[in-house]
Amino acid sequence: MGMKKQTALMNHWQLCQYLRKLHLPQAVPPPDLATLKLLQDAHLKYVPYENLDILSGRLTSLEHDDMFAKIIMKNRGGICFELNGLYNWLLESLGYKVTSYAARFIDRLEEYQIRRHRVMCIELEDKRYLTDVGVNSESPRCPLEMADGKVQSDGISEYKFSRDPFFGWLLWQKERRKPWKRLFGFTEEPQLDMDFIPACIYTDLHPDSPLNKGKAISVFREDCNITIRGNLLKFYLGGRVKYRYTINTKYDLKGVLWEYFGIAVDYSLPNGGIDQND
Repeated sequence: MGMKKQTALMNHWQLCQYLRKLHLPQAVPPPDLATLKLLQDAHLKYVPYENLDILSGRLTSLEHDDMFAKIIMKNRGGICFELNGLYNWLLESLGYKVTSYAARFIDRLEEYQIRRHRVMCIELEDKRYLTDVGVNSESPRCPLEMADGKVQSDGISEYKFSRDPFFGWLLWQKERRKPWKRLFGFTEEPQLDMDFIPACIYTDLHPDSPLNKGKAISVFREDCNITIRGNLLKFYLGGRVKYRYTINTKYDLKGVLWEYFGIAVDYSLPNGGIDQND
């Protein structure tokens, strides 16, 4: 099984619609580091991470037209393969030199996980930068230079890269008042859109997938990360949850999705979207 050949770049109308979604001027910007910082920051703030399609039984599509229609035209979000897949297309269309890699999360230290995350490397002025808009928790808010051991800050957390014989590049995070921890690792085999289809199928359908059992929704603000995990709305600031609110009904969920994430779901979720085992 393959995908349609995806060599065409976004047209001017599509670029303008995308930039409008990001609340940025609709004049096509230059492909430099300043623009890359603006794009990543805006993407995290205005395009939520969400797995509502998976919970409704819909399979994830990585076709460019499908992702554009869902995320840009219907004001939805998506999982990492959709968010970073569409973002990759945007970056290429703006003239960036982009290479995608497949990454492994390392949030469970005792286990090796499959490669179920997509990241992008951008080459600019003899340097390489990691950019990522598809993590559903506090994560880098700006491009990070891929330099071994260099400590970098996005204003909220500090980050650094190290090298590992198995994981390849390891990305570390240090939140306020917390020790360094590993986020994910990736090796440098270039990936095409179609290479992420197996991981998408795993995410959608496999019994071990963490995303087909309960809500995982996230969006960023200047000083916090707002999430829904199960039936809990959480505000994560300064390395810890400062506020939490229990979502009790489908009407409550509908209001929360619109107010905080800008999502208006046009179909019914199982149990009204209220997790039964929360």
